[in-house]
Amino acid sequence: MNHRILFGSYPIPRFAGIASHNFVVWTDETGRPLYEINGGAANSDGSFNYCAIRGRLTAVITDYASRDLVYCPEFYVRPTSRTTLLLEGNYTAVATRWRAAVDVAARIRASGLGYSFLIQNSNSVATAIAQGMGLTPPSAAVGRVRAPGSYRHLALDRAA
Repeated sequence: MNHRILFGSYPIPRFAGIASHNFVVWTDETGRPLYEINGGAANSDGSFNYCAIRGRLTAVITDYASRDLVYCPEFYVRPTSRTTLLLEGNYTAVATRWRAAVDVAARIRASGLGYSFLIQNSNSVATAIAQGMGLTPPSAAVGRVRAPGSYRHLALDRAA
């Protein structure tokens, strides 16, 4: 098996699992997660706000080699998360696309955009990350009910 980039969806329990939190993950040739990018709201101390209603929009890169759930969420490893393959290839091919994802994540963090749980949120970030890699989010993981905000295009500064 090659390295993979997966688009993930975690059904949110407080919304009866109907609405989802989307994310993007890179796995190695054994299927072990290496990195994950999650969007959401940041607390004032920079930690990830798991129950946000509003705040500053952020994109967090989780390095599975140095785990810290306060600052770097992990949704891929949750048993109810579902994933769809976006790209499979050798290390170099996947690393090149992932570099583009990291660049988009940095632009999101520098954007000053606000978080809104229905409009501009984790799903908007996951869509922007996938598109920034030149990949298309799976249609089953986007939509106004299943993944509010997934259809929204974030206004990002290319120079950030």
